[in-house]
This record gives sequence, C-alpha cells and structure tokens, in this order.
Amino acid sequence: MARHVTFPATDHLVLPGLLYEPTEPTSKVAVWLHGMGDNGVFYSPKRITALAETLLARGVALLAFNNRGAHNSKVLYKDDAALPKDEQRYQAGTHYELIKDCVADIDGAADFLQTQGYETFYLAGHSTGANKICVYDALASANPFSRYVLAGPGDDSGLFYMDLGHQNFKRALTYAQKAVLSGRPTKVMPKASGLHPFSTQSAADILDPNGYYNSFPYYEATHGRLGDKPLFKEYSAITKPMLIIAGSEDEAAASSGGVDRAFDLLKNHAHPMVRNRCSFQIIAGTDHSFHGAEYDFAARVAQWLTK
Repeated sequence: MARHVTFPATDHLVLPGLLYEPTEPTSKVAVWLHGMGDNGVFYSPKRITALAETLLARGVALLAFNNRGAHNSKVLYKDDAALPKDEQRYQAGTHYELIKDCVADIDGAADFLQTQGYETFYLAGHSTGANKICVYDALASANPFSRYVLAGPGDDSGLFYMDLGHQNFKRALTYAQKAVLSGRPTKVMPKASGLHPFSTQSAADILDPNGYYNSFPYYEATHGRLGDKPLFKEYSAITKPMLIIAGSEDEAAASSGGVDRAFDLLKNHAHPMVRNRCSFQIIAGTDHSFHGAEYDFAARVAQWLTK
C-alpha cells in the first residue's frame, strides 16, 4: 500500500514522496535517494515498484521521495512563516543543487519517519544518491541509519573531465568558482563551457575534485590526480555495513575502465572495520539504471537488508 506524503527538510523545504507500507505493522523502513536530473525522481516506476514490492514482502516499508535535486530545475517552497513570502520560494533541481544540502533532506525524511513510528532505518541511494550517502555519513550530526545501499556509485567529476578534456574542464571549473566567489552562484554557465544550463554553484560543486561531490574518484585513482583531496575520503570513513551494487554495463564506471576495476577500488578503499561486513555485487547484462533487471536488483537489496 502506498500513500503520498510531504514533509519538511530540516531547513523547512517541503519535499514530496511515496511511503509504501506493508499490511502488517513494521518498525523497519528504507529511504530511497534518487539520482540527478529529470530522471532523478522518486516515481521511477519499474525500479521503485520492484523495490517496494520486494521490501514489503520482507516486512520493510519504503520511503521514496524527491530531494531538492529532483528534476533539472524545480521551484520548491519553504514552510516557514517567519520568512517573508519572497524568501519562501526556493530554486531547486540538479542545476542548482549543492550536494551538502542532502543532509537537511535526509534528516527531514528520518524525522518524519520517526513520527510515523519507525525505529530501524536503512538508507539506499542510486547514482548521485550514493554520493549523497557518503556526504551524509561524513556531515550528519545524528545518523539513525544502520545499513547503506550504494547502487551504481559513479565518478561524476572524472566523467566530466573525460568528456570536456583537460583545458575545458579547468576553464569551466575556474569560471564557476570565480562566479560563486563574486556573488553570482545562480548564474547559468555559458553554453561553450559544456556545463550549460547548470548554475555556477552546482557546476563548481560537481567539477571540484577537492569537493564533497567527488566521493568516487575512479579517474583519479587509475589515471592521475586532478586535486589533492585524499582519494575516496568520505567513502573510506564509512563504518556501517554496505551493499555496493551495480550493473556490469554501468556507464558511470567508465572513468575507471569498467565496473570490475571500479569495484576493486571500492573494495580496497572500504574502511577495514567494515570491509568484511560489506557485499559487492555486480548484476550481469544491465546498465547504470538496472534496466531489465529491476526485480533482480530489488531482490538483492531486500535480501541483504533483511539477512
């Protein structure tokens, strides 16, 4: 059974979602973090339906919600009467998002679920959602989640570097950073930059090899450094059990040379305390979004969370 819900992030931004609950009461719930852009929404039908059905069968509820990075560009509103009306309007979407703001979204989801009586929390993220788990784990002051699922963790900074080339990458990053420093964080990147129509703040966030966004630096680990941040800094600090899962044809692992090499890097950089409690699974014949393997993906996630 699913019901539409809304809840506030901890900075009062109102977020929508679907809460799937089993017929019999349960204290367990998984929270789903989608990826970026117009395809990054909670109502990705095949994958979310498969995940909900499989989790419900094992007595686990599922909250799939739109965080502030849903859609390319989306206006949201803050439910805060203390703010003037013009400040309640919030420009959201992938093209304007800062990844560290995921903490407010995830904490808001957890706070809401606690009011619904849930006590055991799991956090699953796909694509950029996997990056957000790393960032959340590093920055959250109170973390109620006992297990993580990192689905299709990708190297966005490295992929942009490969796509743009060295000079264009550096030029775009410098332009974005200067615009932010000069007080123009929502200025749209030029078409020639290769980052149009991202805002300068989001472009700087995604491209910066020393930033929070760069959680899975496959390119840097296999080709050469782009920054001086320790490789896999946030990921390597996680001490909660993790399922790391991807399709064998995952495009987001291209910067490492393929999924097998990416998984070798993830295994080697997992925290020693948790390495033996992690599961690394590759689903043969499917891509970054698990097309055609939605139920296989869902079954693996549900089985691992409830074992």
